[in-house]
Amino acid sequence: MNDAQPNEDKLNENNVQVLKPVYEQWAQGNFRPVTDAYDADLEWGWSEEFPDIAGVERGVEGKSEKLLTWLSSWERWRVEAEEYRTNGDFVVVLCRYIGRGRGSGVDVDTHGAHLWTIKDGRAVRMVVFSDRDRALEAAGLGPS
Repeated sequence: MNDAQPNEDKLNENNVQVLKPVYEQWAQGNFRPVTDAYDADLEWGWSEEFPDIAGVERGVEGKSEKLLTWLSSWERWRVEAEEYRTNGDFVVVLCRYIGRGRGSGVDVDTHGAHLWTIKDGRAVRMVVFSDRDRALEAAGLGPS
């Protein structure tokens, strides 16, 4: 009998639990850091799918100019977690984005994904993807 599988399942579930409070806030449009979930040196950013803002920033203190630029384009913006998939330290959160453009009034309802790396119960890295399959592949999970 292989005892590694139940331990790995528990670790993966613990990694998901770290992120659930983050998505509870983001679903309400609150993007203030959930500091209990984030490592002090959290790296976060956007994949190369977002050429104007691609790249990864470090640290949770303050808001990066990129995040402020992104959020300033929206009258309202929410992110809802639809599904969590895990592979070791990686958690891919398949997301739904809902917003309304500032000025244009255009409503947006689309899908994407976030690739998180969790170490010792804290998020150490997050990268935003518009293509869910690319996020899954980056986590070694293959396409959906």
